[in-house]
Amino acid sequence: MPRTAATPGPRQQAVSWVASGRVFSALLLLGSLLALIYAFTNARFTIQQVEVSGADVLDINEVRTLADAQGQSIGYIDSAALVKKLKRSAYIEDASVRVGLPGTLYLQIVERRPELRWSSGGQHFLVDSSGRVLGAADSSAAITNTLVIEDQTARALQPNDAVDQDALGLARALALRLPAETGMQPISMNWSDERGLFVLAPDNKTVIFGKSERLGEKLTVLDTMLKQGTPFTFLDLRPKTPYFRNEG
Repeated sequence: MPRTAATPGPRQQAVSWVASGRVFSALLLLGSLLALIYAFTNARFTIQQVEVSGADVLDINEVRTLADAQGQSIGYIDSAALVKKLKRSAYIEDASVRVGLPGTLYLQIVERRPELRWSSGGQHFLVDSSGRVLGAADSSAAITNTLVIEDQTARALQPNDAVDQDALGLARALALRLPAETGMQPISMNWSDERGLFVLAPDNKTVIFGKSERLGEKLTVLDTMLKQGTPFTFLDLRPKTPYFRNEG
């Protein structure tokens, strides 16, 4: 059948296809696919180096081990999954991930800060301000001028366990306010399920504060008793009418 004038020939179709940019788009797509395949399979584009920043409490090599990304193709790095993996550590509050070509992984971590030490079962634990147990404290590290709460329940603790958050805030407040407002220098801060937070002080004194509620009122009562010279060895400031006794 003869070709009609309305139907373009093969040459015209090819020219039209090139002019429309389809050839360029197809080549670009093909090039991109080849580049992806090259990046996914070439050893040059695997994670050869892991740079860690923000690690003060954690050892850098611990973070690298936790990430477990060495040798992986950069194309398979899932940033969200990697951040989730890093945050399994009780020490890591947040993290961000960046890949640098050809094969460097940059990890920026935000550590939870140990606010004080919580002592339980003869072992000291680092605890952040939310009450999260970060891990066992280094027994060789000096604890001079470090606030320590003695847990009288002697329970076993593990990283990511929670301790009484109110007790942490109350202990920090008492460490500052007790000497300043009452002149009392606490020997130790203690905590139990039954009593809450209580303080051991000179002259065999035990002062129970319980929770942080009505702290100003409790300090006023204690200051008044000390200034008046009221003899006591045990003072419970939890009730509205405080209870005390002297076993001296």
